[in-house]
Amino acid sequence: MRCMSAQVVFSLIILLFAAGMGTVAASGVGFSGSVGLDVSYTPVPPASYNIGSDLTLGFSISGFSFTSETGFDLAGFVSEAVVLAVDLGAVQMSNEIRFEPIFSWNELSVDISIVGINIGFDLILADIVGPQTPTYSMGSVLELSSTIACGFTITSLTGFGAENLISVLGGIEAPFSHGLLYLFNHLSGLCVAPTDLDVSIVPGFYFEEELFRLEVEGFGMLASNTTWFDSTGLVKLLFEMGYQFAEPTMAFMASLSLDGAFSITALDFIIDLQIDVVRFTSHTSFTKLLPLTIIPIVFDSQGFAVSFELCDVIITTATTFDSSFFFAQQLIAIEASIDPVTLKSLTTFDATGFVGQCIYADVQFCGVLLFTKAEFDFTGIQLVSVGFELTFGMN
Repeated sequence: MRCMSAQVVFSLIILLFAAGMGTVAASGVGFSGSVGLDVSYTPVPPASYNIGSDLTLGFSISGFSFTSETGFDLAGFVSEAVVLAVDLGAVQMSNEIRFEPIFSWNELSVDISIVGINIGFDLILADIVGPQTPTYSMGSVLELSSTIACGFTITSLTGFGAENLISVLGGIEAPFSHGLLYLFNHLSGLCVAPTDLDVSIVPGFYFEEELFRLEVEGFGMLASNTTWFDSTGLVKLLFEMGYQFAEPTMAFMASLSLDGAFSITALDFIIDLQIDVVRFTSHTSFTKLLPLTIIPIVFDSQGFAVSFELCDVIITTATTFDSSFFFAQQLIAIEASIDPVTLKSLTTFDATGFVGQCIYADVQFCGVLLFTKAEFDFTGIQLVSVGFELTFGMN
């Protein structure tokens, strides 16, 4: 079965590549591609280590693109991910196949845009148990979305054999709050490679989850509602309401979460202020207590983030206090870009002191990106990686 799947994939690649080359020959459209290699060293306690490498390949020809990422370590083959995509204007199609190290995921996606209405359909075959005892199941996600006049946006996601549909929206439950919490999100992902989230495939091709979202943005007002349903009925509701000023740039936001019984589970308040090169964000969170308590929610955490630019160097810091308002964590980031060199540093502290640090540097010239990253904590080095990425193209 694996051989047959490989033959089908290989045949599809050849056919699409031939079609793309024929289009290029007929229309003279350009070609672009990229090659990347990342080699990393990680210690394995108590006295060993592992060396891994990721090879990425990609090219694009007149609306057709192909990307491949292959991972190896000292034990051999680790993973392979191949993505084929075709852009026909109003219709986009893609297919993603992953092996980790045996077959684990195959997702066919079709997206159609017609007069302001977007229709998306994902059909997924996945291994839901693991490599020890592979068990395959299918799921699908139907997406309908539209942006109406006056800043209204409607999104509907329906999952059959699939749940955790918020992954289709990048895992963002509160869209406006996520935007205002940019400083916190930026720090949390500064030294982490971006990854695409997956929905969860479950046994049986039945209705599992429905997610509905309404967003309103206009005249300074920011509001949204996200509602979750499953086969038993209402599961969760999340409301956002806020206002954004233009001069100075300031926004206030409150978000409220309710469960299926309309009990408050979380309450958040956000203040975001930006004056020239300085940005300040405050995030106050309340959460639900255990059942059968008089007070439904209590204070959970308080976070403050500040970012400012000094002599082309951006310094960002975020401090978090726990439910007792004791110091819990602090992140300090320093970012500098002096063409063609980029430097980034992220240092983490908690109540016990120094936790770890990540340092990243790259240099870019003539379509070549050279980069290196190191992570270490008080016990020593946790990761060292070096690599390059070459991009090229012709008209």
